[in-house]
Amino acid sequence: MSARRHSTLTTCALLAWLAAAPDARAETRVVEVSASVVGIDRTPEQARRQALERAREEAVAQATGIRVAAQQLRMRSELDGASSDAFSFLVQTSTEGRIVKEQVSYRTRLDGETPVYEATLVAEVVLEEGVRDPGFTLDVTTLPDTNVYRDGELLAVEVNASRPCYVTLIRVGSDGSLDVLFPNRFRPPRPIEAGKAIRIPSESDRFAIRARLAEGRDLEHERLLAVATLDPIAFDLDRTDGNELAAEGSAGTSLTALNRWLLRIPVARRAESLWEYEIRR
Repeated sequence: MSARRHSTLTTCALLAWLAAAPDARAETRVVEVSASVVGIDRTPEQARRQALERAREEAVAQATGIRVAAQQLRMRSELDGASSDAFSFLVQTSTEGRIVKEQVSYRTRLDGETPVYEATLVAEVVLEEGVRDPGFTLDVTTLPDTNVYRDGELLAVEVNASRPCYVTLIRVGSDGSLDVLFPNRFRPPRPIEAGKAIRIPSESDRFAIRARLAEGRDLEHERLLAVATLDPIAFDLDRTDGNELAAEGSAGTSLTALNRWLLRIPVARRAESLWEYEIRR
């Protein structure tokens, strides 16, 4: 991973906390976890949100980890000690989990004089299996090439895929809200060429991407999630306001829609990439 924190998503780190409707054919597991965050240098709202995110990540890790361990033991028994074959199969198989239903409760306790915020989560996790295509990759960078932007600064995104595909670009806010940047009504979906970088927006496009701080905030952490699909499977969640794109819907509604969409796409026919950056006043 480069110093610019550019990473191709091979785990469920981002999608662990996304809520969605379960696929009736997929296996699900129910887990209960708790996570806590010390309330220093953050507001109570921020601390509770971070505790919930940690609990969601742990819930997915427990659900998928239990499944992989059980599968490995079962295969070793069936193959009468041929552990190398079982190991090879597990390495080639990607198991990801997505939370499809959850119940959350919070409590606050004191550690001396320091408040500690705890989130307890009962989560139903869908286990999604599939073999990733190692030749299908997606790279994302921002222009200017930096991970720090000032409030109101314009930016562009450059994406490059190893196969002809369709690209969807989504901005994920620090609160989990989503903003679909591409495609949009100014630039409809169309396939991109393999190995040829495209800029979003291009210099001729009639829309802009602008870094924005929420009212009263001096610092935000955001992510750009790019999803490349071999098939034209649209994810339509955008709203336009003038010549810039604006977020739509609550974080829960948006994240539910995103996970439902991803569950429709076989893992072998998609690639994801994540770019993280800060917005400062």
